[in-house]
Amino acid sequence: MLAITNSAGNSTDTVMVDIVPNTVDHITLETVSWKSGKGSGTLTVIASTDNLSAMLFVSVRATNPDVSTLAMTSLGSGRWQALVSMRPAPATVTVTSNLGGFASTATIAHG
Repeated sequence: MLAITNSAGNSTDTVMVDIVPNTVDHITLETVSWKSGKGSGTLTVIASTDNLSAMLFVSVRATNPDVSTLAMTSLGSGRWQALVSMRPAPATVTVTSNLGGFASTATIAHG
């Protein structure tokens, strides 16, 4: 029961509250590859989530420097992509979502 009191008087009412549990999405890394180029390389990350309302972000650990967390680009249907120009090759790649899901790998295909 909700009770309100102000200078105009008192009022009460019954209020229904729905509590929705926090839903963490599940992220799958589809592609994590790094291709060396002249002066730098390109990291390609493609990941998917089971929650279409999620937004994905990628962060990269390298020997120096690390790549800050970057927003990934939606490919639609829960799939996301990031292309990152960097050198040296990444040591680990982690994808996170705004819903709490994450996936990480130290196994990176070199091309």
